[in-house]
Amino acid sequence: MSGLAGIFNVPTTPDELKVWATTHATHHRNINLAIYQLTGVNLPEFILDPIDPTETSVWEDQHQIMHSNQDEILGISGFDLSQVDFTNQEFLTGWVQLNANEHLQASNILGIG
Repeated sequence: MSGLAGIFNVPTTPDELKVWATTHATHHRNINLAIYQLTGVNLPEFILDPIDPTETSVWEDQHQIMHSNQDEILGISGFDLSQVDFTNQEFLTGWVQLNANEHLQASNILGIG
């Protein structure tokens, strides 16, 4: 499964969250690499994997910074992804969709999977 496809999967178990977190973090690194190769801009990278679903405040802030940075360079009108609840399946489903849509837009602009 490509990294992009995996980001659309909503994790429902701790093991699925581990897979999602790794896939998601890798895709962020791929986006940053592609931006660097195309523009020479070296965006800051944060540790997004693993995720502690019971304490996400630092993860949320750092993840939002990564999205804001890539969105600005790529001209994407992003979403506020700064709050996520990995324990609330209904909320998580919507958040994953918004997050994955931004990854899809970035992938399409950069020509990566």
